[in-house]
Amino acid sequence: MDKMVWVLTLQQRCDLDLLLTGAFAPLTGFLTGGDYRSVLKSMTLQSGELWPIPIVLGVTEAFAGALHHGDGVILAREDRTPLALLNVEDVFKADLEREALAVYGTTDSRHEGVAALFRREAWCVGGSVEPLNLERLDLARRVDFLPLYRTPGELKARFNRLGQPVVAFHTRNAMHGGHYSLTEKAREEIGGHLLLHPTTGPTKPGDLPPAVRLKAIWALTQSYPAASDGTPSVTLATLPLAMRMAGPREAVWHALIRQNFGANYFIVGRAPADPGKNPNRPDGFWYPPFEAQELIDRLKPEMQITTLTFPEYAWDPGQSRYVAVSAETKSKIMQLSGTRVRTMLQNGEPLPDWYAPKPVQEVLHHAYGKTKRGAVIFLTGLPASGKSTLASALRNVLTLRDERPVTLLDGDVIRRHLSRGLGFSREDRIENIVRVGFVSNLVVRHGGLVVAAMVAPVAEGRRRFRETVEPWGDFFEIYVATSLQECERRDPKGLYRQARHGEILDMTGIQSPYEVPETPDLTIVSGEKTFQDDLQDVINFLEEKGVLDALDPDVLSTVVVE
Repeated sequence: MDKMVWVLTLQQRCDLDLLLTGAFAPLTGFLTGGDYRSVLKSMTLQSGELWPIPIVLGVTEAFAGALHHGDGVILAREDRTPLALLNVEDVFKADLEREALAVYGTTDSRHEGVAALFRREAWCVGGSVEPLNLERLDLARRVDFLPLYRTPGELKARFNRLGQPVVAFHTRNAMHGGHYSLTEKAREEIGGHLLLHPTTGPTKPGDLPPAVRLKAIWALTQSYPAASDGTPSVTLATLPLAMRMAGPREAVWHALIRQNFGANYFIVGRAPADPGKNPNRPDGFWYPPFEAQELIDRLKPEMQITTLTFPEYAWDPGQSRYVAVSAETKSKIMQLSGTRVRTMLQNGEPLPDWYAPKPVQEVLHHAYGKTKRGAVIFLTGLPASGKSTLASALRNVLTLRDERPVTLLDGDVIRRHLSRGLGFSREDRIENIVRVGFVSNLVVRHGGLVVAAMVAPVAEGRRRFRETVEPWGDFFEIYVATSLQECERRDPKGLYRQARHGEILDMTGIQSPYEVPETPDLTIVSGEKTFQDDLQDVINFLEEKGVLDALDPDVLSTVVVE
């Protein structure tokens, strides 16, 4: 019997490579059910070895149901190129709510890590993994991941040649002056070498694209002085790690990974791996800023690597340098939040000279400032809710008022061309919108605007659409919340009538559910106001969000197409 093939998601592709290279040692494969439950309960494997983050291979229930102990599963790239063999030792169903509480401390899906967890398949396949062809795997590694990726074996060999202690620094962001000062302080403290080890795997929506943050960090490396013997003081290597945004637990995980790469020390700063945007805390954090340092301090006896803990660093204009933030310095220092920096870059505002060296600022301004960022305006709602009409008119307004190219993606047109052959099962409905997300990503990353009008009844599909776009541009979900009764009254294509008579068996709103958006960026109820007022509400919203520059109302009336 031919072995079953599982096509890896991006996170799974990253996990597989780090398993195969030894970056996730002591793991030799994806967790079995016993190890999974042990990690959740005590941050250890069943063997007692420290491991805080569950590394599991989530698969569909149908796929899991066809597997048995001792089977082999081919793990393949997106193009179905086989990379590795998973030897099936266990098939189990993960408890996602329990996992959320254990790993993240909350089941609140506003936490980006929790939201991603709840989107993961619950059924899992555990077992060891082995490469199928080392040459093919090495080639795939070079194709799939950004340059400067070095395996643990390669970095250990380099550090052995240097003959110095090594301190590692993890980041998912572009580094600025505060990071430079902190890392230089750490390097001086150990009297050795600095490993800048940024993750270039998936992080969270809204983070800088991996290539941009790598360019910025590369620019910063030019500011580090050489060692006293003339050798480089810094190694920059990329790590295709899929961030879980799990705060303190993840900080421990990051330290263990750098231990596997041969680092002797690991820097732990303020609020590592915290996704932010917590509406229940004034500072926006999900975890106390220094909780990770406290957890790592308790676990030191179980770790070979030594952690160096640091406070936050900020600019002191009196001393013209970055200093550690303390009660004494709080009133004197100057800081820029990541959100404020992104806003300034998007608006073309210059960053202050003290924020980062000029080469770093040039990379960031080039990434954001050569044109306005691309954006997706996504209208979703029941059939006949009015979203397509609104989208077409909005396309005309954007074309006349903005210099960026505008692409209209209508659900019916998509079904005839891009998604021809797909049915209306839950899986096919998700696949339909995933394809639209793929196309939108290509438009947005080059600065274009997309107006998409789709029923898109499955919340998971809409979330995946947003996630595909947000690393490259803005995403705004507009829920056209027209009632089912009003949609049936309009019924311009006769679809509701056919569904009521049994001629259509999968009509959204009749036989098939529409999962109402929980937190849309804007809600429009077509029919409550005039069409022109609905359109104006959308335009006002886009002006507030900075997608459109504001116009005088008299001028606006001359360009709106009714």
